[in-house]
Amino acid sequence: MFIENIYPWKNATLAGVVPKVLQFFYKHLTPLVSKDKKTILFLIILIFSLPALAQNNPYKVAKISGNIVFDGIPNEPAWQNIDALPLTMLTPVSGAEPTEETILKIAYNSEYFYVSGFLNNKNPDDIRPIGKKRDYATSSTDYFGIVLDTYNDRENGVSFWTNPNGIRTDGTVKNDAVAMTDINFSWNTFWDVKTNINKNGWTAEFRIPFSSLRFQTFEGKTVMGIILNRFMAAKSEMSNFPALSPDFLIPFWKPSLSALIEFEGLNPKKTTYITPYITGGIGQENELNSNETAWDMNTTPKFDAGLDVKYSFTNNLTADLTINTDFAQVEADDQKINLTRYSLYFPEKRVFFLEKSDVFDFSFLGGNNLFYSRRIGLYDGNTVRIYGGARLTGRVGKWDIGILNMQTAKFEENPSENFGVARVKRSVFNQHSYTGGMITSRLGTDGSYNVAYGIDGLFRVTGDEYLTLKWGQTFEKDSLNKALDMAPSRFLFEWQRRKETGFAYDFVYTWSGKSFNPGIGFEVKDDYHGGRIVLQRGWLPDSASLLRFHKFSLSGWDFWNTVTKEHETSIAMLTWDFEAKKGFGGNISANLYREDLAEELTLGNDQAFVPEGRYTFAFLSAQYNSSRANTLSAFLLTEAGNFYDGYKISFFAWPKAIIGTDFDIGLTYRIDHVNFPDRSMKFTNHIVGLKGLMTLTTKTSFSAFIQYNTAINKIIGNIRFRYNPREGNDFYIVYNECLNTNREREIPTLPFSTGRTLLLKYTYTFRL
Repeated sequence: MFIENIYPWKNATLAGVVPKVLQFFYKHLTPLVSKDKKTILFLIILIFSLPALAQNNPYKVAKISGNIVFDGIPNEPAWQNIDALPLTMLTPVSGAEPTEETILKIAYNSEYFYVSGFLNNKNPDDIRPIGKKRDYATSSTDYFGIVLDTYNDRENGVSFWTNPNGIRTDGTVKNDAVAMTDINFSWNTFWDVKTNINKNGWTAEFRIPFSSLRFQTFEGKTVMGIILNRFMAAKSEMSNFPALSPDFLIPFWKPSLSALIEFEGLNPKKTTYITPYITGGIGQENELNSNETAWDMNTTPKFDAGLDVKYSFTNNLTADLTINTDFAQVEADDQKINLTRYSLYFPEKRVFFLEKSDVFDFSFLGGNNLFYSRRIGLYDGNTVRIYGGARLTGRVGKWDIGILNMQTAKFEENPSENFGVARVKRSVFNQHSYTGGMITSRLGTDGSYNVAYGIDGLFRVTGDEYLTLKWGQTFEKDSLNKALDMAPSRFLFEWQRRKETGFAYDFVYTWSGKSFNPGIGFEVKDDYHGGRIVLQRGWLPDSASLLRFHKFSLSGWDFWNTVTKEHETSIAMLTWDFEAKKGFGGNISANLYREDLAEELTLGNDQAFVPEGRYTFAFLSAQYNSSRANTLSAFLLTEAGNFYDGYKISFFAWPKAIIGTDFDIGLTYRIDHVNFPDRSMKFTNHIVGLKGLMTLTTKTSFSAFIQYNTAINKIIGNIRFRYNPREGNDFYIVYNECLNTNREREIPTLPFSTGRTLLLKYTYTFRL
């Protein structure tokens, strides 16, 4: 009876297991003893239960002795004696049996980690084999994937996904997937997958080299965390191993919920990857002539070459060297318009800076970070040559380390600069807690410098209760640089209950001094302090309900200026979020703002302004997303109501169509209408985007991203062709062009095209 009662909790945390064990013993054994001995019995049970529970024995992965034919059909004898891992439904009905048979197995040999699956389907017409592009990630398609917590730190991990077409999608997760922004699909590594569609459904085989993973081995044993996921788009059904709690936003991404697995005798070859590249093409740019009376088109040939090297010192310590770093193939940023008093944040898309990016994360929430890699190689929206650099990442003992150094060229008035980052973290108390520190430096050849440091800690106090503490300071040329001065300092306190169902909360206090200026960081806003409170309650309705989940939340923000001590911003929001079992969802929110402007606020691209003063305004917002399993789907967002001393109506739509398995096309459209009738001032801005994707095979893709923004009167086009026969070998053709609209807005009349670039890029990886 003891084993039967303990088994369901074997993957739970110690804090959650102990009360259940004690309750079991106390209930069944205390009636057998006298009342005065119950306390002694209780203590004895506690003492003897803790060591047994703390072991939490991992699942031992089977080592393959026979041959595996890597063809996507796991029917070799080597697979037959390996136990399948049981799946439990997460959505639409948490805890239910999956509606379709799924047989998932894991195994390994001296070189590879293997994952196989028979993903059966009683109705083959329900299979959704959508997309063939590398790193395609959407709920429009069926998929099978794994999340690996390779260091078993319960916070960070890597993931590998495929669909019936055999696509390769990989990504990283950090911060235990507290938010969708903690997931990044731009990370790539070396691995393979093959699939096969048959009359019973489809099958898959993953082959992941251990040299592509980072892990630690103790006494010949390696322990990792794993989550296996199967999603069926037609049913919006997700099933997992291990069984996952629906109490969290995206539990199938959370390393803290993973099951433990163990390997013995891992000692993969220390692989070195050498990847040279070469680019060639032509660039054209219109520039004013010397008299500034007309525009002349200048044509420049473009040829370049560079080299990337990856070397593993150990299984968990890797060095990267880059020379003449190039990012010609990176997709263009989304166009945005700023209607707030805060800076706009753009995510990193360059692969080099995404490798182990979780190590370099030092977030103050809301995009604020002590390190923001887009400060390197970009200046005022222009690309700056990176001569090269080096990075060292990994784990030494209990310490996660990250060291980065890059050198950039001079660009216009900006000098050649050296960027340095050093980050360390180590687990304390439990696997969900850490302390750490970071130092950054930005040194210019003109003598300018900016240095920042930070110390931080994340502590899982008990259950779902987390405490976060962060402190940072900056020092730079021509500043006072006092160590104990609050002016160049940054502070964050956060206490939260990380949970989506039941009652949860999030309390934050933050301080950003008037002189705090991280040279390689990002600050949404300067010179402020204040707090945030979020109270929420979430429910999982019964099986008869159309809804899978819904919650109400009440949020409040208050911020003051650190110099003047004057109030700046107050925000209150009441929000209802819902998610249906059929895959659609959304939210409705009532918003109340009070803004105190100490100076005039410019909106958009100088399209309007708001005078200084106090403003109180309210508006409603709503969002809806249909199920992505349909051929036609859409995401809609609207806001309407008062806006400072006027009103604003905003609408965003993202309809998307999937045509067969090879084509999808999406249109994005945003309109913002701002009107201040008492000041006879108004403007309407449109941003239109068109994204098209054609993938005839899993090795080729043709994509187009065209955007029109009336705020800057430009049409921006980015067209890319990619041939990727295997990881590390790529051939790109990239075409970029920027067209002027409303050409009469300047004298002399603007040219039709500001410029265009056609580039070819080829990379080849040598594996030594």
